[in-house]
Amino acid sequence: MSTEGSGRRVRRIAVALDASPHSLGGLELAAGIAVALDAELEGVFVEDTDLLRTAGLPFLREFRTATLCESALDAERLQRELRAAARRVREHLEHSAAELGLAWSFRVWRGDLEAEILGAARGAELFALGRIGRFAPLRRSRSPAAKSRTDVLVVGVLFNRSAAAARALSIAGEVGIRHPVSLVVVLQPEAPSETAMLRTKALEQLGPMRDQARIVTLGGADAARLAALVKDFGIDMLILDDTNPILTQTPLWTSLERLGCPVVIGR
Repeated sequence: MSTEGSGRRVRRIAVALDASPHSLGGLELAAGIAVALDAELEGVFVEDTDLLRTAGLPFLREFRTATLCESALDAERLQRELRAAARRVREHLEHSAAELGLAWSFRVWRGDLEAEILGAARGAELFALGRIGRFAPLRRSRSPAAKSRTDVLVVGVLFNRSAAAARALSIAGEVGIRHPVSLVVVLQPEAPSETAMLRTKALEQLGPMRDQARIVTLGGADAARLAALVKDFGIDMLILDDTNPILTQTPLWTSLERLGCPVVIGR
């Protein structure tokens, strides 16, 4: 694959974590990317300040499926559960990193989940985001079966005429060098007349990997159409740059819920 647009080497990939099964699945995926890119893996355990602020409100009730009991949501107990969950996630991260021979770090980040989540990835060139839940430490559900590391990952990448998008495509290609990958390049032309140019540019950058890539076209920042493409092609992970209009069209969390797959944001 051509190195054009690749920019500086990725040194760190951060992944947003909580205690939910989706989060731990995202950690395994981020670890695989870190191996492929020879990058440090940073786990960022998210404590949602909105949740902590509202936990003590008298009208907020908690229903526990294990005991079928309803009670007030206790803020101090919630904080203890969050700390215990952070310890468990840190141990999981440490084990995964040791198994894969990765350098790693871990920290707890507290902020507004909706408005400030991208700020949790300070200093990271890539930030992996999956579906993480506000009440994750209070849920008890089984983790979905993880995809085997020998399986082919279906990696989607959003591609427009920006230099940042070219770098996102380069990252997707680098992942493909070290891991069996099927690429889905999603073109984002600003106008229909730009589609052929973007296709040619993507194929040139892909080089020898063009034979294992499928190229489809998305009309601008059509989030609903993108979600349909993710489902139709079975995309396991979507890579895009932090200037992509998809991220600003709707609140980030709304976009993630629609897509239904982890998102890796490049800077």
